[in-house]
Amino acid sequence: MNLHDIHVSTYSGYKADERPLAFTFEGKRHKIKEIISQAYEDISGKGLRKRYIIKTDEELTFKLFYDENQDRWFLEE
Repeated sequence: MNLHDIHVSTYSGYKADERPLAFTFEGKRHKIKEIISQAYEDISGKGLRKRYIIKTDEELTFKLFYDENQDRWFLEE
């Protein structure tokens, strides 16, 4: 599994960073068209991870997650 640190634009409604709207990977901005699935993963002693499988406007599918402990977003390959 390869992890890439990415910049993500998020929707913040009731909570901060509620869901991803777009992200930049390898210099290209991808707008998120659809969240296919989302899940929460409790990493023992390391906090919560919010996991997403998303589809972009270009019909590409990616796996993203937000690590609350590190306050960082990652793309998972």
